[in-house]
Amino acid sequence: MYIQDKVSWDGAVEKKLGLLKTLGVDCVAMDIPDGPREGGAIDLSTPDAAAAFFRKAKAAVAAHGLELRTVLATSGFDEIKRGVAGRDGKIAWLLNAVHGMGAAGIPILAYNFKLLNSKLLRSAPTKGRGGASYISFDYDEYLKKPAQPIDPPVPEEKMWDNIGYFLKAVVPPAESTGVRLALHPDDPPVPPGTPALAGAAHIVSSFDQYRRIFGIVPSRSNGMLFCQGCVTEMKGVDVYDAIRQMGAIDKIVMVHFRNVRGEFPRFQETFVDEGDVDMYRAMQAYRDAGFKGPFSLDHSPMFPEAEIANTAFVVGYLRGLIQAVYR
Repeated sequence: MYIQDKVSWDGAVEKKLGLLKTLGVDCVAMDIPDGPREGGAIDLSTPDAAAAFFRKAKAAVAAHGLELRTVLATSGFDEIKRGVAGRDGKIAWLLNAVHGMGAAGIPILAYNFKLLNSKLLRSAPTKGRGGASYISFDYDEYLKKPAQPIDPPVPEEKMWDNIGYFLKAVVPPAESTGVRLALHPDDPPVPPGTPALAGAAHIVSSFDQYRRIFGIVPSRSNGMLFCQGCVTEMKGVDVYDAIRQMGAIDKIVMVHFRNVRGEFPRFQETFVDEGDVDMYRAMQAYRDAGFKGPFSLDHSPMFPEAEIANTAFVVGYLRGLIQAVYR
């Protein structure tokens, strides 16, 4: 079983890697931008260049006693999601990454198919335990001050066409290179039939939608990033049953292990030990489903004084659960 946290490949990466190792993290997820990053050296211009970059990055991570297991393509790539000019170039860029990851032995590419950053689809934060700030969503409050609509809007039928185009291009090469795609749910997960937030249709907000996505290109490489928080927020979903169902068909590629209180249309992202999810029971469900990780840190409340305190708290909590349940 693996505990995972993410890093940005910039000048501070060495310091962050050392700290994560000290805290007990096992592996890392590295984010890549949808184009050149200022001050970065992420060269994915060709498959060979990508392979060289990922081998170098993997060695740098290994020097700290950690493993590079995941690449995050979770921000940007709007041309692909909108289905507009430039998407073939962005898909080609991601295919270079897939081939490079396969050559370097990095097994997971995580992505999403939402057009707006989750931070824009939130209402005001709320105060929690000890004065910590909780990321929150209240649909009625959000509607009073909604995010700027995308222009032009992207209807549901178009979003389905776009994800189909993407999966048909990327899943077969991923399968051939041993890379698994992990699709994150919409955040927030907007129930089917609810008006789209900011003009961007939501097609990854229910398990019926996930099953449709898995059916577009049936493959073990076409999988799910099981964000436990977003799944719990899905209206009417039993998170433990969802773990069992997705685990039974081997679609859980990685987990965002976090807790929340409430579901759409109103929820808070709480500390890992105080939300609606019985985390011990959830960990048992992952074990029973045969899932072995990585369990990745995700959104957490902000401590009033020190961000690193929350990372340490969650890693320790996760380590205790893994030892209790998987031993």
